[in-house]
Amino acid sequence: MPASPPTPHTSLLHEDRHVPHRAAWRQQLVDAERGFVRGVRSDSSFFVHFFGGSIVLAMGFVLHVGTLDWIIITFCLTLVLMAELFNHALRTMLLAGDADHESSAVRRALGMSTAAVMAAVAGSLVILTIIFGGHLRELLGS
Repeated sequence: MPASPPTPHTSLLHEDRHVPHRAAWRQQLVDAERGFVRGVRSDSSFFVHFFGGSIVLAMGFVLHVGTLDWIIITFCLTLVLMAELFNHALRTMLLAGDADHESSAVRRALGMSTAAVMAAVAGSLVILTIIFGGHLRELLGS
């Protein structure tokens, strides 16, 4: 019997068991929280991202960055975490399927998603270096 599409109040993360009836917007929040927790717990690279993010936040507080700089810093941190979550989601889908894990298409897709994370990290590092470099110059120059 083919699976029926989920109703607006059904969780995609829990199709195999009974899920309490919730409003669609509330269920999306629950699914997002559970997906974030699963992503963080199942991939050790998040430790590195959270550690680096903690250093960035500490530097922002120490250097007394302005509002616009905080917006840019928040965007950079969010971009890296988002890229890592998409990378992990793609990795989970590709490796959980029946496809051959060693196939060239799967390896290429995983390589590209990892490269996307590296591009987000590299771009964020450049932006953060510009922000913190300017503040450090002001601090050391005066």
